[in-house]
Amino acid sequence: MSPLLEQFLIEGRDFLEQIGQKLLSLEEDPGNEDIIGEIFRAVHTLKGNSGLFDMPSLTSVVHAAEDLLDRVRDRTMEMNPELTDALLEAMDFVNRLFEDVESRGAIRPEYSAQSADIAVRLRNLLPAREPQAVGLFEEEPSFVEPPADWSWLSRVPDAERLAAYEALAAEPSVFVVRYRPEPECFFKGEDPVLLVRTVPGILVFDITTPEPWPEATALDVYRCNLQFDLVSSASPEEVEHHFRYVRDQTAFYSIPAVALALPSGESGAKTNAPVDDAMIAPIYLEQAQERLETGDLDGLLDLTTTALDMINPALHAASALRWVKRLIEAGAGVAPIEFLIDALSRNVMPDWQSYAGPVDAPQAVAAVAITQAPIEEQASTRSIRDPESARVADDLAKTQIVMLQRPSRPVELAGRLRSVRNVIANLLGAMGETGAVASLDEATHIALDGADAAPLIAFIDGIAFGETAREHIEVPALEPPLALPEAEPREAVLEGASSSVAYSASPPAPQAPASRPAMLDPDAVDPAKRSGEAAGGDRGVRVLKVPQEKVDRLMDLIGEMVVAKNALPYLAARAEDHFGSRDLSREIKSQYAIINRIAEEMQDGIMQVRMLPVGAVFQRFPRLVRDVSRQLGKLVRLVVEGEETEADKNIVESLADPMIHILRNSLDHGLETPEVRRSRNKLEEGRLTVRASQEGDRVLIEIEDDGKGIDPDVVKRKAFEKGLIDEQRLETMTDAEAVQLVFAAGFSTADQISNLSGRGVGMDVVKSSLEKVGGQVQLTSEKGKGTRILLSLPLSMSVSNVMMVHIAGQQYGVPMENVMETVRVAGKDIHVFKEQRTAVLRGRIVPLYDANQLLARDSIPQPNEDGEYAVLVVRIGGQTVGIIVDGFAQTIDVILKPLEGPLACISGFSGSALLGDGSVLLVLNLKELL
Repeated sequence: MSPLLEQFLIEGRDFLEQIGQKLLSLEEDPGNEDIIGEIFRAVHTLKGNSGLFDMPSLTSVVHAAEDLLDRVRDRTMEMNPELTDALLEAMDFVNRLFEDVESRGAIRPEYSAQSADIAVRLRNLLPAREPQAVGLFEEEPSFVEPPADWSWLSRVPDAERLAAYEALAAEPSVFVVRYRPEPECFFKGEDPVLLVRTVPGILVFDITTPEPWPEATALDVYRCNLQFDLVSSASPEEVEHHFRYVRDQTAFYSIPAVALALPSGESGAKTNAPVDDAMIAPIYLEQAQERLETGDLDGLLDLTTTALDMINPALHAASALRWVKRLIEAGAGVAPIEFLIDALSRNVMPDWQSYAGPVDAPQAVAAVAITQAPIEEQASTRSIRDPESARVADDLAKTQIVMLQRPSRPVELAGRLRSVRNVIANLLGAMGETGAVASLDEATHIALDGADAAPLIAFIDGIAFGETAREHIEVPALEPPLALPEAEPREAVLEGASSSVAYSASPPAPQAPASRPAMLDPDAVDPAKRSGEAAGGDRGVRVLKVPQEKVDRLMDLIGEMVVAKNALPYLAARAEDHFGSRDLSREIKSQYAIINRIAEEMQDGIMQVRMLPVGAVFQRFPRLVRDVSRQLGKLVRLVVEGEETEADKNIVESLADPMIHILRNSLDHGLETPEVRRSRNKLEEGRLTVRASQEGDRVLIEIEDDGKGIDPDVVKRKAFEKGLIDEQRLETMTDAEAVQLVFAAGFSTADQISNLSGRGVGMDVVKSSLEKVGGQVQLTSEKGKGTRILLSLPLSMSVSNVMMVHIAGQQYGVPMENVMETVRVAGKDIHVFKEQRTAVLRGRIVPLYDANQLLARDSIPQPNEDGEYAVLVVRIGGQTVGIIVDGFAQTIDVILKPLEGPLACISGFSGSALLGDGSVLLVLNLKELL
């Protein structure tokens, strides 16, 4: 996979995530224009970026979604649940396409039909389009002129033009497009070739270069120097709609279908060239003229067919005869055939432009007609009554001035002038000052003709400060443009392009406009200082995306270093005790202090890199709750708190599946339908709360609902029916103990299997998946009031806190998350009941296990001089037990490594850790041992 495609997938998923969140927010506030704009920009950027790759299945769906959002944005449509569902479904499909590209490198062909179906369903939601609203040319005039002649058609192979004419059938005219992409279009995520390839009804096309190619050493491969001319059989409305986003780069016009009849071949016709053997024989021309005069087209067809059989098909004359035959068969009439034969008799190419007369191009103008508006019609944002709107309009106008004053090469200036012109035209429309658009166009044309932004800046200056444009156009006292270096390094160009693609979903941060004296007085600002500010002021947030495996590798190395530096105190002691070098010992200790400080800072730093807010997982839940609650016919409000709480990336990601299952359980089993809640004197809308917080070195996640709670009697009955408990246990079990049965494997209270529940794969999987990452789960429920589930997980899995204990003369580690307390129990207080040693601790009977027996050691635990045994009280699987060990040692932080090779099959150990003196500490897996 290419780096560019990989970057596109990363950014595309970010866009999809943003779009999904904003759509749900918009459903809560349908009239929020800011949210609508953000969604539209994200979809538009996603569509533009997809144009860099050949993914028509993806582009067509995103394009249809963009059209829908465009209608929502211009208030032609209103957001509703049906529209939200359709857009969310479309974004889900795009995400599946991303996964396909990621796994296979390309989108499978079978997705094409599904893509087309989704695109059609999206477009079916569009209201009927008004004819005058198709192109919106009044707001965005074209600056590309139609060609002065139609000679470009002669560059299209004769066979292609013949096929195109045949496809047109009896159509008298055909729609033609000239498309000249902006030189910097690649940096905007546009793909001109893809845009042309996907034109509806395209018949023939030609590609040329509007400017001569430079020398190879001066060639800029990232600058587009292409011009497309094409003929389409689709309706003008369809073609114009296809090019609506590059309207200022296109010209539309119509030509007669017979204009495709341009003979070609060897010894082709040339103006004023003498007749040669390759020309049509005079006898054919004479007989053809006779048949045309009498209107005998059938006779002319026979004559032409006979002549074709007798001539070399590669010659120009043969091509001419083929066109005569094609025009007769198509029923073109006498006039065009006579015009073609007349041109052939004079050995010139037929001038179909003169035959057609004035071009039928109502929209083939280069720009709107320019008329000067009276001075009193000049616009000013001061005319806006709302102070806030006036301020926003002022800021927008000033920002355009700053953009125009920024240094640019001539090739960039034209595109910048047109872009600013469109922004100001929209602003004038919003202000109701449509009469000033003519003056805007005049200023734009003056700026384009002179390759100088001063006239347009002066016009905008009048809008922002209430002065007339005409005065400024006459006396443009403006800051001269800054000089640019001859060329920028290729790396700088690429970095800029990457940044523009990466952050184009968000609106650009408004730049502080220069003060008014600086705009009017070139000496008001020191150029050197201004250049320095420009270089240092435009600093956005720098984000470096690094694959997780690289971060994990760095974290492992830092962990190894943390362990390795712990050996230095041991070496210092050896230097003093065994070699009698106190000075060396002191130096080692001094260096250890420095290395220890650096190692701890590095460990903290890499931990911060891996820390993610739990909101990264929580943001999936609004969509889940919305979809499931609508499916179940329930009204549910999701409340999320503490989403800024941070934990290790692996911990955060491990929360996703368990929490999704818990939320689905709450929605399916816990929260009631509006009718049931109303009958129980509850609000019709249920409340589902997800709350995150940090407590010490653990992160706590609380999921709480105000539903019907868990009925312990139902749980007991279901557990008994499934054989999870016997009849005696059924009678003696408390309600609190019964509720915990939901964690039993295969337990489910659902009577029917659905896509939400009833399969018996439930809370036991949640519990086991959390325990794998050192987590715990607690559940409390009150019948009729709701259920609360508390998840507790370590902040990080990289550093493990363990307690060291002595067993049979060796040291072992026990994870601190299992340890409740350490006690000394007198031998006389240990009793045996049904072959199980027990002791009463804090009023509760606690079973005791000999650590030597658990590890299959021959030793027996040794009491101290007071006859007391060391007991490590731990909590495993919700039960409290005691482990009899030989003694306790300190608590330390270690880098826990899983056992590998032949030792990997030993389930009694969680892993191993390297201590500072070089010894290995085995960490016990008490759940497996017990």
